[in-house]
Amino acid sequence: MPRRLLIYMLPALMLATITGCGYNLRGTGVDTPEFSELRLQLPGAEPEFERILRRSLETSGIVAVEAGAADFPLLFIGPESFSGRPASTTVQARAAQITLRLAVQFNLTDGETAVIDQDTLSVERTYYQDLRNIAGNREEAELLREEMRQELVAQLMRRLEAAGQ
Repeated sequence: MPRRLLIYMLPALMLATITGCGYNLRGTGVDTPEFSELRLQLPGAEPEFERILRRSLETSGIVAVEAGAADFPLLFIGPESFSGRPASTTVQARAAQITLRLAVQFNLTDGETAVIDQDTLSVERTYYQDLRNIAGNREEAELLREEMRQELVAQLMRRLEAAGQ
């Protein structure tokens, strides 16, 4: 009987030990920063980027309040800057690889105090372009752009976490 009890209790004990030391899986969450409410100002932001950001804030326990509330820190995020350039070419001087770059500028202020000065977050991805499948290339570029938005939001959440400590 004690051996069976030990078999059942060991996983629970290990789980309690792991969570007690602060372990969490990478990408499963961001510790809640010092502030629990933010004002968002997103002029010209892509709706998809805004949706991902709001969902990440909500998951982290940060409430996005209306822009008129002056008592909370203001997170300003500028419009996306998206560009693509050839990374390599074929013998016929056509682009074989395309490098995509997505960037946003942001800052965080609390009243007149800059918590995070204006900074730029950026992500780059390179993909092979199939010259026989133009439609597939567009779809791949759009999928990469979506992944890049998610990574930008993850970078921003890490910056907010660091600012809140």
